[in-house]
Amino acid sequence: MTPSRSRLPEAALLWLPLVVLVGGLAVVWAGVSMAADVSRSARLFPGRVVATGVRDHLTADVEYTGPDGVTKTETFEHQQGRVIVPGRRVQIRVWPEEHRAEFDEGDKHTGPIVVGSLLTLLGAGATVLLFMWHHGVRLDVHAEKWRTRFDACLWWLSRWR
Repeated sequence: MTPSRSRLPEAALLWLPLVVLVGGLAVVWAGVSMAADVSRSARLFPGRVVATGVRDHLTADVEYTGPDGVTKTETFEHQQGRVIVPGRRVQIRVWPEEHRAEFDEGDKHTGPIVVGSLLTLLGAGATVLLFMWHHGVRLDVHAEKWRTRFDACLWWLSRWR
């Protein structure tokens, strides 16, 4: 009787490109959802920090004039890396329909969209190559054709400079 080998590493290697593809699509979807949430009926209003909390300055009382023209003072929690001190000007993002407001922390959605797009491209390319290899397409036959095309592209790029 011959010792049996585990097929788990081979199976994991075969499914890895699909997992990367699906994970990339999920990350892109999360970034797009964050961008949609930020732009959905939200407006920016200038505010001024009145007081800060004692817990490592993670809370701040901010005075701002909302969309209805009424000056409000609310306590906000923030995860910003900088220390917010009283008197500092900040931007408040307000969703009037949801009666919600928070500190404007800038573009939080750009990173996930870019990383998710790169993962999606990587997963899609690896899935196509794995599919071609699985169905017996010899990649070395096509390599010379792609190498000449790549050399032609490099030649055009060198002339363009």
